[in-house]
Amino acid sequence: MYRILPILIVATCMNQHPELIYADGSANRYEISANRLSYIPVKPEESSTGMYSGGEPATISLTQAEYLKLKDLFDQAMAQTEEHITDRIKTSGLVVIGDKQIILKPGSPTMLQIEDTLKSLLGK
Repeated sequence: MYRILPILIVATCMNQHPELIYADGSANRYEISANRLSYIPVKPEESSTGMYSGGEPATISLTQAEYLKLKDLFDQAMAQTEEHITDRIKTSGLVVIGDKQIILKPGSPTMLQIEDTLKSLLGK
């Protein structure tokens, strides 16, 4: 019983702040934890053209309020089923919360709001 308790505590803490991932229409990734936002850009050798670069990687600290704002946007994306599509295509947005994921239509309002917020937090 006592050996299970630490595992339950860790699992509970992890579920309170699931990792969020967003991949934009060019496949640049944003990884978000409760206190950090990392931008992982596409490199030219990874792009479909062999020339596109998403820029420089970046990592910043997040406040609890910033994390909660992003979490709320991701939850909204999950709920906006009319903005979802079934297959990932160029310019669509991939939203991941823990083990759940959806794909947003290119140019959808929720997709644009998520991208604007992420760019603003990163100072872009």
